[in-house]
Amino acid sequence: MKVLIIGGTSFVGRYIVEELMKKGHEVVLFNRGKSNPGIFPELRRVLGDRRKDAIKLAQEKWDAVVDTSAYTPADLRPILENVRTDHYTFISTISVYTDFKKGAVKENAAVFEEEVQGDKVTGETYGPFKVMCEQLIEERISDKALVIRPGIVVGPADPTGRFTYWAVKLNGEGPVLIPGSKKRKVQWIDARDLAEFTVSQLEKKATGVFNVVADPVSMEEFVSVVSREELETVWADDHFLLEEGVQAFELPFWIPISVDFPEGFILADNKKAKNEGLTQRPLGQSAKDTLEWSKEEGLAELKVGISKERERDLLEKLKR
Repeated sequence: MKVLIIGGTSFVGRYIVEELMKKGHEVVLFNRGKSNPGIFPELRRVLGDRRKDAIKLAQEKWDAVVDTSAYTPADLRPILENVRTDHYTFISTISVYTDFKKGAVKENAAVFEEEVQGDKVTGETYGPFKVMCEQLIEERISDKALVIRPGIVVGPADPTGRFTYWAVKLNGEGPVLIPGSKKRKVQWIDARDLAEFTVSQLEKKATGVFNVVADPVSMEEFVSVVSREELETVWADDHFLLEEGVQAFELPFWIPISVDFPEGFILADNKKAKNEGLTQRPLGQSAKDTLEWSKEEGLAELKVGISKERERDLLEKLKR
């Protein structure tokens, strides 16, 4: 197929491009040429800003389009107005859901209903904006649209550093502070598994909505699998962390257990995607690959998480 990728040189888009190329499809990139401009030199590129230059795409017909970089309706409208295609894949998020009180949410669970004013993407507007994008797609091309809702995306080249934090910390020097209950569940999706599933559904011209997440595991299992042998770990419960002013996600993958988040995390149900062929590489493999990538990149400092000084202070208080 002749596939247009909007974005395609950063994290998720990069792996989708690689998977499409592996499958023998003709791939064309449309982006501003700012992120990793030297990647995929063999591919044709259409340079432009999606809000200003989508008209450049209007002269061609695409068998499929994959949109990895729309965050607001203002990002999306120019593309939908100018692109002619038989199939449109939109990368959304499980952050569209509003109610996690009953645990893992299914694709038909409640999503944000209010319309967000303005155009600024923040932690509060990210989910609602994605809902508005989904609704716009539903209005314009519902019979051609595939909506992918991933959870936290992990793996090599992850720009957020959330999973990388644990891959590095749990393979470094101890003691390492581990937040929350050992039994609380955590969940993610490796970007490569996300790409494989997305391309497989694109090839089938599948439509509808899919949560694309791995099976959840306990934080205890997560730590056991990711950490090097004999690493000293110290568990800190929610009460202690909250008393010390630690905020949700300040330690990656941690949300204090509450009525709203009974699992101490945002969990999504993946049965629909698994029934359609979603596969999951082992957690240990994702961690190993991410750690190796971080070393190759020479990442001297972690992007997220508490500082070493802050961690040391919390560990000292736990001993008292």
